[in-house]
Amino acid sequence: MNEKKTYKIKKILLAAGESKRFGDKNKLLEIINGRPIINHILDTLLEIFDPSELIVIVGHEHKIIKDLIFNKGIKILENIDYRKGIGTSIALGVKKLNTDIDGVMIIPADMPYINSKDLVNLEKKFMEFNCVKVVMPEHNSRIGNPVVLPRNYFNTLKSLKNDFGARSLIRKKDIITLKTGFGTIFDIDTKEELAETKANY
Repeated sequence: MNEKKTYKIKKILLAAGESKRFGDKNKLLEIINGRPIINHILDTLLEIFDPSELIVIVGHEHKIIKDLIFNKGIKILENIDYRKGIGTSIALGVKKLNTDIDGVMIIPADMPYINSKDLVNLEKKFMEFNCVKVVMPEHNSRIGNPVVLPRNYFNTLKSLKNDFGARSLIRKKDIITLKTGFGTIFDIDTKEELAETKANY
């Protein structure tokens, strides 16, 4: 009987940005329900994934962010080029992957409503297609995050620069979408969105 292949999928949490649209504070340090925003998504990830599967990319106020990551099993990478934009953080994370990694889930740290069920289902869908398709969450006809990408996109991801993500470089024929909850399309970019989250979380 053939053994079922085990796939290795790293989760890269993007926590290096300057929160330019938010204003004079680092939005990831803002408190919702007694915890900084970054800890909401971190706690959700650690509910379902082993710490060794996670990489956190830090940059802006990296010392404070590092202090909020209590689990020593999580790999933390410092992006010295974080001011150039999100592309540099994605590229750094992918460059540091071992050669046996089959895929990568790229997760913005400013999405506190993402739930563990959606994360598990995105990874499961990715593995159902033998880790060769790009899996994107969809809610109310809107594509959200996180996105799971296969190894054959790693070179593309390594070449990202500036404030430029991978989405426009993905071939349509490679995309599979999965219906998910509201948390996959809601991120906190402004103080108004923070106030809305605090009121409803």
